[in-house]
Amino acid sequence: MDPKRFATNYAFQMLGRALTMVFGLVTVGVLTRALSTTEFGDFTTGLTFLQFFGVIVDFGLTLTLIVMISEKGADQKRIVGNLFSMRLISGILVFGMAPVAVLAFPYSSSVRDVVFVGALGYLFMSEATLLVGVFQRHAAMWRSALAETLNRAVLLGLVVAVTSMGFGLQAIIACTVAANLIWLAATVWLARPFVPVAFRLDADVWREAIRRSWPIALSIAFNLIYLKGDILFLSLYRSSADVAVYGVAYKVLDVLTALPVMFMGLMLPILVADWSEGNRDAFRGHMARAFDIFAIITIPIAIGAQAVGTELVELIAGEKYAASGPLLQLLILALAAVFFSSLYGHAVVAVNRQRGMIWGYAAAAVVATAGYLTFIPRYGAWGAAFVTLISEMLIAIITYLVVSRASGAKPTFTVAIKAFACAALMYGIVSVLPDTHVLIDVTVGVAAYAASMVAIGGIDMKKIREITRPA
Repeated sequence: MDPKRFATNYAFQMLGRALTMVFGLVTVGVLTRALSTTEFGDFTTGLTFLQFFGVIVDFGLTLTLIVMISEKGADQKRIVGNLFSMRLISGILVFGMAPVAVLAFPYSSSVRDVVFVGALGYLFMSEATLLVGVFQRHAAMWRSALAETLNRAVLLGLVVAVTSMGFGLQAIIACTVAANLIWLAATVWLARPFVPVAFRLDADVWREAIRRSWPIALSIAFNLIYLKGDILFLSLYRSSADVAVYGVAYKVLDVLTALPVMFMGLMLPILVADWSEGNRDAFRGHMARAFDIFAIITIPIAIGAQAVGTELVELIAGEKYAASGPLLQLLILALAAVFFSSLYGHAVVAVNRQRGMIWGYAAAAVVATAGYLTFIPRYGAWGAAFVTLISEMLIAIITYLVVSRASGAKPTFTVAIKAFACAALMYGIVSVLPDTHVLIDVTVGVAAYAASMVAIGGIDMKKIREITRPA
């Protein structure tokens, strides 16, 4: 891929992601102010329950689609049509079971309402996210960003409308269904210049997709246990109000974790091409530069949150969620692990080590489940946050070991050390600022970090531009 095209593509996606983050966080703020803590906890629990069914529906097809259409000579129209059809049929079947399955859990009627209505919205979302691979393959992520931004804007507008009219949780969930339907329609329309999406039933394509996808699907299932098991177990042992406090902190983390997935979605076709062509030096070079970029981004976020975490939560969700601030300060430490596990997790797919990685994800799931069962009953949200942090660190280490052994890709830590030093300086500056608005603190902190990184050579624009070039 041409470096200028990559940079333009990433810039558009960053702009889109920034807008969706803002819309998403404002929507959270509207919901936390319109709903009681119990209602917001029920809302969080219901959506988390649906995410487990979403993993079954995904079946690894999202990553498999990117890999299959990135290979030389791929019949993209045929592949996309068949995988879209697979997702639709499986989605109708699996999400159709969610409203029945939730009855087996001791949840309130509000949680069940979220699952009953929200299942349709998750079906639409699963179809829309599958097609992101088309935009990644053709370096046109601005189209994906546009569709998702439209989704978030529509959702925010609808939520503001229904809450201002005094409607409750069911109406809010209906808003997500409508917004996700618009997201799907926009995604299909924007994909037409590259691949017209049509319903296809080619048995050989389905078999090949299943053969490639099942290791990814199994890995993602284990992955979800340690990623979302915290909220599910917390909902079984503690009140909906406790889930709400934890859910607000986790929502901030959830929004930020989209950044590494977005970046690696762009990088995956490049890594696949490097590996399939036998260009190991280019592969290792791309991995090293991506590691440096992730270090530049994640380290100041993790450290900066220690200074302004509570103030940020109060700005987003309101003062009644002040208790979420300290939880965010702990959870944000897991963000760095999420970034690097995303880096090496995508690389696992590129080097075709999905089957070997299953055991790593399974081990992390076992550790997380044991941790949740041990610490959540005793320590509640703090136990959930601690186990989440440990689990994320564990999976980051395992994915790194798998990729480094297969490819020899190992990072240098020069940039990471510089990032840590500049982030520490940023923390010191923000800590001694007079009592000002949190957005001023964040602006000053970002400026101080960026200036100091440039001054000591921690940010090298030449190396960043080389992200798409052979090492």
